[in-house]
Amino acid sequence: YWIYDVASGKEHDILCGICSSVCILFTIIPIIGLQYETGRMSINIRAFSGLFFTFFLISHFCYAAFGIKMPSYIILNGIILAIYLTILYKILSIKDI
Repeated sequence: YWIYDVASGKEHDILCGICSSVCILFTIIPIIGLQYETGRMSINIRAFSGLFFTFFLISHFCYAAFGIKMPSYIILNGIILAIYLTILYKILSIKDI
């Protein structure tokens, strides 16, 4: 909601709010909503997700406050989210940490 509120009145405020919600939910669920097999894996995933959560929060606020063209916004967020999900999948597939 904070991102939507900052972007309110601009051209694509609803799309900015939806995109930021999706990205932030994808990063916050592994931090607070999931349990993992080992303590080391838990720390690695939570630290990694926290890093991307902070990155998404700052970048979405900058996008909302300063504005960016929507195709660039969607492509950049899609690429960053795909990188995050790929690395998260690789971390989860490691059996011995």
